[in-house]
Amino acid sequence: MAAPSKTSITRRIRALGAVAQKSHADASTLVGTLLQLWCEEAFTALPGANLPYSESLADEPAVQAFAALLPQLSFLDGAYWLSSAYAMLADESYRKKLAMYFTPASLTDGLLDDLAGQGVDFGTQVFMDPACGGAAFLAPIAIRMRAQLAACGLRPLQVLKHIEKHLYGCDLDGTLCELSKHFLCMALHDDIKATKYVPSFKVAPADSLTSLEVGLGAFDVVVCNPPYRKMTVDELEPLRSAYADVIEAQPNLYGLFIALCVRLLRVGGRAALVTPTSFLSGRYFGRLRKFLIHNADVEHVGMVSDRLGVFIDVEQETALTVLRRCDEAERQEVQANVSVVSGTGQYTSVGACSLPNSGAVWPIPRAVGDVALLQAASQSPARLADYGYRVRIGAYVWNRDTRPKYDSLQDAKKAKARTAMPLMWSRDIVPGGTVRLEDTSATTGEHRFVDLGDKKHTSVITKPCVVLQRVTSNDQPRRLVAAAVSPGVFEKYGGFIGENHVVILEPTTDDPAIPPDMLARLLSVHSVDRFFRCISGATNVSAFELNQLALPSPEVLEKPIPQGWSMDEAVRHAYGLPQQNQAANEP
Repeated sequence: MAAPSKTSITRRIRALGAVAQKSHADASTLVGTLLQLWCEEAFTALPGANLPYSESLADEPAVQAFAALLPQLSFLDGAYWLSSAYAMLADESYRKKLAMYFTPASLTDGLLDDLAGQGVDFGTQVFMDPACGGAAFLAPIAIRMRAQLAACGLRPLQVLKHIEKHLYGCDLDGTLCELSKHFLCMALHDDIKATKYVPSFKVAPADSLTSLEVGLGAFDVVVCNPPYRKMTVDELEPLRSAYADVIEAQPNLYGLFIALCVRLLRVGGRAALVTPTSFLSGRYFGRLRKFLIHNADVEHVGMVSDRLGVFIDVEQETALTVLRRCDEAERQEVQANVSVVSGTGQYTSVGACSLPNSGAVWPIPRAVGDVALLQAASQSPARLADYGYRVRIGAYVWNRDTRPKYDSLQDAKKAKARTAMPLMWSRDIVPGGTVRLEDTSATTGEHRFVDLGDKKHTSVITKPCVVLQRVTSNDQPRRLVAAAVSPGVFEKYGGFIGENHVVILEPTTDDPAIPPDMLARLLSVHSVDRFFRCISGATNVSAFELNQLALPSPEVLEKPIPQGWSMDEAVRHAYGLPQQNQAANEP
């Protein structure tokens, strides 16, 4: 029988929520009941978990059906889905606050294999997960520990007592801590059954960011899928002194956890992290990147190729990173090996890359062909500023702006608008083309003009420029969707206002190095787009990353392009790359 799909299991979990609501049972009681039913079926030697249980819930057909499903899955998949059920059925605001999204077993196994390949010894070393959730790391580590210890001839009781002393975890949520402890017992069920000894695992509810001072420098291996979300000012304030070297502006919670994981390691110890890719390039992760370069070797970065379906209810790009703690040193750069990782946890090496220590973006190859491009393009010091352009973000936010809006110029004139200015929307931008704003929007219900009143506004763009779509994704053929704005827009209307999802590259002088139409062609070149893809860790095309985009020297492009050459060929020549089929490295 084929295993049920993620969609099918997710649907069953949501149905369980309706049953729990009808029974006035909370998420802890529901998962406690499911856990006991599962153990009664498949883990009979274990005592009951320290979680609430409801007989009335246990009699519900939907609960019984889901409990019967769990033994049909692999143990680690069953644990993942039971933990996920708790997260999905918890109060939504509570789930978001704790950022409860768990690591699938396929990615966990791949990352632990990576650790083993780097020399981690599951039979002797001490492991810690400071955000253990539903034991997504702790349980498979215990399984590997048991296998290695048994292979060395240790008896079951020795195995249990060794793991009890070499495996640690904590989490803010008490239910997840109890789940983790019971999952560890389930992972070691055969030895517990043989010895009648039930380990007391050191997994406890705690705020890792404030309560682990005694553990700093104490662990051989730290594994973590930290919570991801922006931090509030109030929760950040008491952490500022302890994490001053990585905090910048309004940081993401996972950035502080990365720093904590490194600090928990002894010198020579390793951390394995499942995080968003935004720390590789984001503007407000610059201090964190400096911290990592000074305190760790970045041994391996795995870029997960499937951004859909990795985490339930989350769509994001994911990095699997292995760090080795080293003595703090001022190094010019670090070499990191990079792989592309499939959604099933398979690693494909794409080569090594250099990581600067300045807090600048880390160019990470996404495919084998990107390595040579990064090595060549990174040597060019030219940036957008050298071309005489600056980056601006469209200032118009359609659902907040209260000024009068019109679907057409005719409507604006009828209403006697004082200063009707056309709006530039992201969908107006056609890659490599020219944007011409018509008097009427081509999209039904989309405003084309806004009345600015009598005041002059700095948000109005009055010079020929290039515009880009601000929100794209790795799934699109290109990340840089750029076009020049037709001179007719300025001649007819005097300028335009960009909507908030439009990026504007505006000349800083009356005589930029190349005109806007040529800059749009340059940004549309395959190799430039690939370089940007390798320095962009988020869906937004950010001003910070655009300003760090390595471009050919403008002096090269100011010269006439050789007859018969495309812009792509000219750019590859300027980078010092051989000519090749432009489609060779398409993602």
